[in-house]
Amino acid sequence: MLTTIADDHPLETTADVRRKAIDDWLPITSSRNAKWWYSAFHNVTAMVRACVLSLPYAMAHLGCNRTGPN
Repeated sequence: MLTTIADDHPLETTADVRRKAIDDWLPITSSRNAKWWYSAFHNVTAMVRACVLSLPYAMAHLGCNRTGPN
């Protein structure tokens, strides 16, 4: 299916229109100035957070508790 964007633009397919709409919506632009260590730090904290949050669950199911003998 061909659609007209504007009179000065050639005909574009629906996939081109959809791709342009997604590209316009995404906040990723060439003006971002992220360094490699930002990504590395984010990846490390994401992995550590998953382990730290699952540790109490794992310890509880292993039978480790802090209540002591009753």
